[in-house]
Amino acid sequence: MNRRLRRSYVGALLVYALCGCAGVGLSQSSTSAEFTRTSVARWPVTRHVDRSASWISKLAGSSSDELFVSDSGTGDVYIYSLPALKVIGTVTGFAQPQGECSDNKGDVWVADTYAQAVFKLSHDGKLETQLDYIAHPDACAWDSTSGNLAIMTLFGVGSTRGDVLIYPHGSGTPKLYESPGQYYYYFGGYDPKGNLFFDGLNSDRSFVLSELPKGAKKAQRLKLSGGTIYFPGMVQWDPKENGLIVGDQACGNEYASCLYLLTVSNDTATITKQTQLQNFSGSQVCDLIQGVKYGSDVAGSDYDFCGSVPSTTYLWPYPAGGAPTAYNSTTDTTPVGAAISP
Repeated sequence: MNRRLRRSYVGALLVYALCGCAGVGLSQSSTSAEFTRTSVARWPVTRHVDRSASWISKLAGSSSDELFVSDSGTGDVYIYSLPALKVIGTVTGFAQPQGECSDNKGDVWVADTYAQAVFKLSHDGKLETQLDYIAHPDACAWDSTSGNLAIMTLFGVGSTRGDVLIYPHGSGTPKLYESPGQYYYYFGGYDPKGNLFFDGLNSDRSFVLSELPKGAKKAQRLKLSGGTIYFPGMVQWDPKENGLIVGDQACGNEYASCLYLLTVSNDTATITKQTQLQNFSGSQVCDLIQGVKYGSDVAGSDYDFCGSVPSTTYLWPYPAGGAPTAYNSTTDTTPVGAAISP
């Protein structure tokens, strides 16, 4: 299969009408007429909404480290034990769960784009609270230094440009931030000093990386050197490498995903290392949308629209990459977000 991307596809935001299939169990808005996703996939996903009740194993309350994975195709969030990747819970009723992040307490925040809301789940998968009336939220990041929650909105009402919303301690009225020239906002992460980094696309559908320094009133665009990133993916600070892990859903301008390590100095982010990831059959991962670092591994799921193997959740060695150290192919259809609840 020729996985080479056409430039017109790389930047395309694939938007299509939702068939009226609403999630159950969680309140959601019906004001949006679009179903919008963060994947680089070249065709719309076939949705198979899970209408069954949520279930949580007793292990979910006792397991120390858990991986939460959102599935926009089923409207579910799966909970896996780590490092075994055994499914210990499924939270149903979402409309379009995408990006995730975890806070200092181990709660996991889930951005539900179609519901125009962000939901907070406890370590054992219980709904604790939600933030409503957010235009197309697609990802989030938690600042451990301040306890603030950043929410990235893919784009605004009426297809206006997106933004970053900062909620003090995850509640109340947010402050809005925009980065010069950035139009679409995807994923983000904080460094240990409270600086927020986030990626996306400009109006010409080219990759953008931005920073909101701690205490700053405005965000800034970062210059990218040392290589090219084609389509935005995960953003997470790696304290061990003292750099930023940024995912590319179109690595080498192909239908394949990889990770880059970037060092940041002033207004420049320089690519210093690339990590290639393989699925369990030995092929390069098709579409890792958001991953999360877990010790000496990276956890996340491959939305394998390329058709090599079923969509699967993995642990990959990091920064070595290559073959996975563990995987589970029993749940995912269209996996997107990943977060770890310690």
